[in-house]
Amino acid sequence: MVVDTTLRVVVHYSAAKKPYEVPDASRAETIGMFQAQVLTAFGLAGGPTPEGGSVTYTLYHDKTPLENPAQTLGEVAGDRPELQLKLVQQVTQGA
Repeated sequence: MVVDTTLRVVVHYSAAKKPYEVPDASRAETIGMFQAQVLTAFGLAGGPTPEGGSVTYTLYHDKTPLENPAQTLGEVAGDRPELQLKLVQQVTQGA
């Protein structure tokens, strides 16, 4: 049995006109590395806000946040050939 080493990943972000799609993402790529690509593709960056708060972005699979940056796309996808993710922005207000 030949195991496919790639999968199609589609990331939806509510503020974007269209999703970010990677037709041949590596199953071995980590969530941390992939999330950095996603933020760049959408022109986003997390960090402090001028008001003293902070902005973070989290990828979700179904309703589960992908919080382990070392987890691989393949681990999340299992044996599915496609992975549908959602990018969610969280804003923390300053003190």
